[in-house]
Amino acid sequence: MNKQEERPMTKSALKGVGASLALILMAASPALAQSGAQSTDDGRTWRSYGQNPGSTNFSPLTQITPENVGGLQRAWTFRYGGGTDDEGDRGLDYRWEVTPLVIDGVMYVSTPTNPNILELKSTITALEPETGKVLWKWESERNIHGRGIAWWPGDATHGPRIIFATDKGYLAALDVRTRQLAADFGQGGLIDAYVGVVSEVVGESRRDTFTIPNPVALYDNLIITGARPGEMGPPGPRGDVRAWDVRTGELVWAFHTVPQPGEANHETYSGDEWKDRSGANVWSTITIDEENGVVFAPVGDLNGRAAGSELYANSLLALDARTGALKWHHQVTHKDLWDWDMPTPPVLVEFRQGDRTIPAVALTGKQSLLFVYDRLTGRPLHEIEERPTPRSDDPKDDAWPTQPFPVRPGPLARVTMTRDEIPNITPEQHAYCTAFWDENNIEVTGLYGRPLMTRGTLSFPSTLGGPNWGGPSYDPNSDVFIVNVQNMGQFRPAGPVTPGFGGPRPPRRRGAAEPGAPITQSGFAYRIDADTMLPCTPTPWGELVAVDISKGEILWRAPLGTIPGLKTDVATGARNLGGNIQTAGGLVFIGATNDRTFRAYDARTGEEKWSVELDASAHSTPITYMGKDGKQYVVVTGAGGTAVGAPRMSDTLNAFVLP
Repeated sequence: MNKQEERPMTKSALKGVGASLALILMAASPALAQSGAQSTDDGRTWRSYGQNPGSTNFSPLTQITPENVGGLQRAWTFRYGGGTDDEGDRGLDYRWEVTPLVIDGVMYVSTPTNPNILELKSTITALEPETGKVLWKWESERNIHGRGIAWWPGDATHGPRIIFATDKGYLAALDVRTRQLAADFGQGGLIDAYVGVVSEVVGESRRDTFTIPNPVALYDNLIITGARPGEMGPPGPRGDVRAWDVRTGELVWAFHTVPQPGEANHETYSGDEWKDRSGANVWSTITIDEENGVVFAPVGDLNGRAAGSELYANSLLALDARTGALKWHHQVTHKDLWDWDMPTPPVLVEFRQGDRTIPAVALTGKQSLLFVYDRLTGRPLHEIEERPTPRSDDPKDDAWPTQPFPVRPGPLARVTMTRDEIPNITPEQHAYCTAFWDENNIEVTGLYGRPLMTRGTLSFPSTLGGPNWGGPSYDPNSDVFIVNVQNMGQFRPAGPVTPGFGGPRPPRRRGAAEPGAPITQSGFAYRIDADTMLPCTPTPWGELVAVDISKGEILWRAPLGTIPGLKTDVATGARNLGGNIQTAGGLVFIGATNDRTFRAYDARTGEEKWSVELDASAHSTPITYMGKDGKQYVVVTGAGGTAVGAPRMSDTLNAFVLP
C-alpha cells in the first residue's frame, strides 16, 4: 500500500500543509480543540463527514439563497476513473458515496476500485476546491470503501493524518506531509481491526465480509469506530465500538455491544446466546460531543435472534469518549424483527425549554420515529410511551410485546394506508394493485406490524425505511431538523412466521420486464418495465420532512424525487438513499433520489428552488464551502447505487457555483 503518484508539491498544496499549523497548535490544547465544535466555523471548511463532529450537516454560509440559487452553474467535474455504465450496482464495497472534506483550502476524497477495471487503484486524492484540479494522489494496494475519510489535524510531534478504512477490516493512516502511510501507526500505517472481535471459532472465516464502511469519528487523539461484520448469524465477529490512539494505533478501549459475562445487562441474554454474536454493530456514523467528551453510537440490529430484548442492539449508546464507559443508553426498537437498524447518525441539537437551552441529541431510524434526549443524562425531552404493538396470530411469533413511541412529533414517514388510497398513476397500475390487494386479503398492520397466518399483511415502513443511510441536517439558528424519508410498505404473504425479518416474500415472476411483476423490497409494486416500478402505496414515495426540534412539530413536508420517464402530474416522490445539508442562507441541498437529480429547497417552506441532472444518482451527502476566490461552492458525488430504476453507475464529483 505504498505506491504514490509522483507529483511535485504545488503551491496550493504547500499552502494547505502550512496552514495546518494552526490546527496542530489547537490540537495540542484539548480545551481549545473542544471549545468550538459547531459555532466557530466560518464555512471555509468541511472538516468531517457531518460537517462537524456533532453531525449537523449545517453550514453558516449565506452567499447562495432561495432568491439566487436558480442561477447555480456547474463549476467543475472530477472523474476518478471508474467510468460510467448501465450495468447496475458494482457491489457494496465499490460504490462511490463519498462526502469530501475541505481542510485549509484543499479538498480530500477517497476513491474505490472498480472490479471491472483491474488496473484501477483506490486512492486518497487531493483536489483544488475551486477547480477540481488534482494536486496529488496516493494509490492504495487495497480497496478503500467509498463513503469517505476522516481528518486528524496533528499535534506537537505529528503532522496531519487522513484516516480511512480498507477491505478485509483494516484501518489506515496517511501522513499528509509525506503522502505515505504513517510508519509509527500500527504496523506500517495499518491496524487490523478484524483482530480483537473474533474468537478461535470464527477465525478468518468472516474476514471478507468485515469492514468499516463509514468514516471514523475522532476525539482528541482517539479514532472511534464501529464496523460492519456482515449480515450472517453466529458465530461471527462482535460489533464492538472501539477506540485507537491516532498516533500509535494502540487500542485504548472497547465497548461490547453484546454484554459479555460480568458486564451490565449480560443477564438479558440466555445461556450462550451472547457467544460469538455478530451484529449489534455501528455500521453507520458515530457522533461526538467534543465539549462534554461523549460518544453517541447508533447500534444496529442483532444477527440472528435472541430470547430477550437484544440489548444493546437498536440502541443509542452514550459512552465516555476517553474510556468507553457507558453513561446511558436507550433501546429504540426492542427485538428487531423488521430490519430497522440505525442507519442515520445521531445529531447534536439545542433543545429550547422556556428560557433554558438543554444540550440534546436527536436520533431517527428506519422505523421513522424521532427521539430527542438530554445529552448528559439521557432523559427523553419529548415523552416516550411504551405501547403494545400489533400481534401475529402465529403462536410461534416471539415479537416483543411493546415498543417505545415518542409522543411528539409522531412518525416522520407513512405508517398506514387504506385500499381506497391505492394510487392511480396509470390505469394498469391501479388495476393490478387493487387486484393484488384483494387476492391477498391484505390487512394493514402499520408500524411494528407482524405477519398473519391467514391474510397477507402490509406494514410500514419497509425494510428500506423511513429514513435510511445518509443523514439529517440541523440548523441551530432556526431549530429545524430536516430528514429525507421513503413512504413504502412491506408486504408479507399469509403464512407462518419464519426466521429473519417477518416471513417470506412473494415468489419472483419470470421475466425481469414482465408487466405487473410485484417484486421490490417493499413487495407491493407494479412493474412497468425492467427499470421502472411504481409502488402500490400512496404518493409521495419520497419526502423531505422538516421538524421543529424543541416544539416537536412537523413544519412541512415536500415531495422528493420523480420517476424517470413517467409522464404524470402527480408529485410521486422517489426512493432515496443519501443525506441532506442546510445552510444559513436558508437552503436545503440534497441528491439521494434515484432520478439522477440534485436539488435545492427553501428551508423555510420546502419549496423546490433549483435542480440539475447528474450523470448518475447522488446516493451521497453534499457539502458546501467558501473558496479562496470568495465564492460559495456546492459539491456532490453522483455515482449511482442500488435504487430500483437507477442502474447507472458513474465516477463524477460535481461542483456548482453562482456565476
